[in-house]
Order: sequence, then structure tokens, then C-alpha cells
Amino acid sequence: MIKTKLPELDYLKFKLTKDTIQLYAQLLSAIKGKFTPHQKNWEEFSLKIYAKGFTTTPIPIETGNGIEALDLNLNIVEHKLKIFFADKRESVDLLQPNIKAFTNELVSKLESYNIKIDLDDKFLSDKDFNYSTSESEKLWTVIRLISFALLEFKGKQLLETSNINFWAHHFDLAMLMFTGRLIPDQDPENWDYSREQMNIGFSLGDEGITEPYFYITAYPFPTNSFNKTLPGNMFWHTEGWNGAVMKYRELLVKGELEIKLKEFLEKVSEIILSKMV
Repeated sequence: MIKTKLPELDYLKFKLTKDTIQLYAQLLSAIKGKFTPHQKNWEEFSLKIYAKGFTTTPIPIETGNGIEALDLNLNIVEHKLKIFFADKRESVDLLQPNIKAFTNELVSKLESYNIKIDLDDKFLSDKDFNYSTSESEKLWTVIRLISFALLEFKGKQLLETSNINFWAHHFDLAMLMFTGRLIPDQDPENWDYSREQMNIGFSLGDEGITEPYFYITAYPFPTNSFNKTLPGNMFWHTEGWNGAVMKYRELLVKGELEIKLKEFLEKVSEIILSKMV
């Protein structure tokens, strides 16, 4: 799965840059969601991983000459937002004093292409924030390697799976796995709420768990899963949501990385899946 050593993360230090990149990612997600038709699993709001960071993938923009593609790439390697539209190639520096400065520069460029968008007030805050190039590069190393591990896991599944998506709202990398069964009392025509599914992913930390962690949850969640003991230091989470958790730091123990990650993704998903029958 992952052969390369993962970097250690000092969460309190790392969080400042994570929060900044999360705002950037949420801005891109909002722009993509405004212009992209609804997709299964709400993927019109998701970002994807590309060689240097996060990308909206092509966004359809109607113009007087037809439809053009807008592509916004959050390039963590070069610390720039790369903008592609028609024959335009521009960029915005990620090292900014606040989100307002970043938003204003991006919106100005979009308006020069005649792309108009209304944005939430949180993207116009002039509160100072932090962007460390070294911490952002650690973040990108972690996300890149874990995305490859999820891709390998996804490729082995016989059940239908979603794309591997990066969700800016919660700042996590995740995929869905569908059992093929419909949920009773849900409208079968409503794809997003009627399919029995597991959600398998990696979060860079939140208010509930203040450090990076892997998770597996399900909809609807089979609470009889709690009767099963999880391997090692993996545990059941029940505050706010139900699911299995393994903290990122468990992978930093020498010689444990590949074993622990494989055990979590494969064995824990099997436990939950077996209880969904």
C-alpha cells in the first residue's frame, strides 16, 4: 500500500496551515458547485487529487460562444492556485494575509472572463491567517500517499464504489462502497439517500478528534458492529457519528505502516459490512 515513510505531524502547528488550505479548498468547492450539474453522491462539490494538489476538474461555464471549461487547481507543490479557462492561464499566490485578499484576486480574474459568482461572507474575512510552505508540503505528502492507498483498496473491491473524493467542508479524503441494497422507507429514485453504503476515509482532524485519523462509517450504521472488538488501538467512535477510527499516528510506528493500514481498511470494513446484512 504505502512503502514511503509518512511525516510526523505536530497538529497544533500543522492546524494553522490546514485551516488556511481548507478555506481555499472550500472556495473552490463553492465555485464548482455553483456551475456543475448535480452529480451522484454530491460530487459537484468535491475536489479530486492531481499530481500537485487538489483540482476542481473541468467546470462547465456557459459563454456567448458555447460552453468553456474552467479548471481551478490548488497547487500545493508550487503554492499557487492555477487557473485555466479557454486560452487563459493565470495564477494566484497561496501566501496571502487573509482569505479576503485571496478571494478578491481570484474573483477579479474570474470577472475578467465574465464569470460572476456570489460567495459566502466567510470568504471575505480579513482575519489574519497562516500558510506555512513546509507544513503545507507535509499535508500534501500525507494526502498524496493515502490517496494511492485508497486507490489500491478501491481496485480490489467487488462491490460498486464511488470516486475517491476530497471534501473541502470536512477536509477529508473518502470513498463510498455500496452494498447494492436499498434502504427501506427511502425513495429509490433519490440516489443520495436510498442506497445502503459505507464511507471509508481519512480526515486531517476536526473538533471531535483533534488529530488526523482514518474512519469507516456506514449509512445506515449497524450498531451491532459495536459487539465486535477492533484490532490494536483502533476504536469505535460514538460521539456525533458512529464508526471505526484509527489515528494517523498509529502508522508512524516503525514497521507497522502497511500492516496497520491494510488491517484497518480490509478487516474493519469487513466487520461493518457483515453487520449490514
